[in-house]
Amino acid sequence: MKFGLHYQLPCFGSQSPVQRYRDTIEQSVHAEALGFESVWPVEQHFNADLSITPAPLLLLAALAERTRTLRLGIAIVLLPLSHPLRIAEEIATLDVLSNGRVEFGVGRGSIPSHFTGFGVPQAENRERFAEALEVIVQAWTAERVSHAGRFFKVDNLCVVPKPVQQPHPPIRAAASSVETLEYMGRMGYPIFVATPTNPFPRLRQNLPIYREARLRSGHPDNGGEDVTLALPIYVDHSRARIRELMEPSINHYLQTVAGIYRSAVERSEIAPVHVPERVERIGRMTWEQACEVMAIFDTPDACVQRLRRVREEFNVERIICWFNTGGMVPHVDVMRSMELFAAQVMPHL
Repeated sequence: MKFGLHYQLPCFGSQSPVQRYRDTIEQSVHAEALGFESVWPVEQHFNADLSITPAPLLLLAALAERTRTLRLGIAIVLLPLSHPLRIAEEIATLDVLSNGRVEFGVGRGSIPSHFTGFGVPQAENRERFAEALEVIVQAWTAERVSHAGRFFKVDNLCVVPKPVQQPHPPIRAAASSVETLEYMGRMGYPIFVATPTNPFPRLRQNLPIYREARLRSGHPDNGGEDVTLALPIYVDHSRARIRELMEPSINHYLQTVAGIYRSAVERSEIAPVHVPERVERIGRMTWEQACEVMAIFDTPDACVQRLRRVREEFNVERIICWFNTGGMVPHVDVMRSMELFAAQVMPHL
């Protein structure tokens, strides 16, 4: 089983953006030495309580020079918000800088302020996503690219550099809704799922939809390689200490997400009926519920047992560990939990 790190990187109160980035780089470099396989920051915009990573490729470029084997994943690039040729150039450049270590994670996005901020109609995100991905793959695999679509026009351009990985870096798509899971299955793309948006009960219902769509469309069954799971994790020998550190942090995350959508309704960016059901559920979630349905905050032995059940039930071979969900856990405690996880959990899996 492979393990990576997930970063959303909230920054609020007295926290320093400079220090938050330095801590993240130090954790990621240390993760490589501990045996973690990959790192996955996410693209987010306009809300420091949620994230200060509007440009995750810059963070990964810094890590490319500090690491040698760590896979550099993006979970995710918001394809509808940028021109696909720019994304193709930047991802290929990162692949060259890292000598072929990029994992290209993509998604449509769902936060209304991202779309209003960049002047992109959110209703177009599915069509923009599909068209942008088509252009990017062609830019990487063809000597010259031409495209005449609804949103993008490209006339016989040579996009350079080409990626080191051939035919291109691995592509993995974020999937939260049933509609997206089915679409990605039909297209044959490996997927990301995250327990804050698809808690364990929903995964039981929804992952078969994705795998059945893959099968119906004639795509090979790659088993656990098809699904990567982003999962809040914290491990310590003391459950009391875990709760002391993690409860305020994960509550901050849950309330921040719920607040983003409430604000969007107040600003008339979306209608109340378009607020995802999961957002209302997140806003009401207790510590006990979070530990049961979306997170593994436990002792090393209990963490091993729960991760074994996750692997067996959902058939996943890569877990992206979110050690600081909410961003309130001190750097020294994140490092300590990573070390304990690497020493007493990973060897059993």
